[in-house]
Amino acid sequence: MASSEALRVYAAEDALEMSSPTRALSMDDATSWITTIAENEDLDPPALVRQKMSSDLLGLAFSDEWCIAVRKAKPTQLLLLHELAHLACANKGHGAEFQQQLVEYVRKYVSITHAAELAQLLN
Repeated sequence: MASSEALRVYAAEDALEMSSPTRALSMDDATSWITTIAENEDLDPPALVRQKMSSDLLGLAFSDEWCIAVRKAKPTQLLLLHELAHLACANKGHGAEFQQQLVEYVRKYVSITHAAELAQLLN
C-alpha cells in the first residue's frame, strides 16, 4: 500500500496532467529525452524499458539496475521525470527531497508554469 506522501504526490501529478498535460513520448523519443536530461544532471543515463505491471502503476524506478520501467508505450514527460527523481534522490520515498527534485526537473525540462502548478498542488 502506498504511503500518504506517495498518495499526495500521485494526486498532485494527476491534477497537473488533467489541467496541463505533459507530452507523451514514443519509447525512442523518451529514451533520447531522458538520456539528455540525465547527462545534463550529471547522472548515468538509466535504461528505459516497457514492462507489464499492475494497472495501478504507470512506472517504476529500479536503482539497483539503474532502470526506469514504464507500462505504456508512450510515457509522459511527468512520469519519466518522476521516475528519474527517484533515481537521483538518496531517499527513495516520496518525501520532501523527492518532491523538491521533481519540481526542479519539471521546471527545467517541461516549463516554469508546470513546475509552479505542481509545487502549489504538493503544498
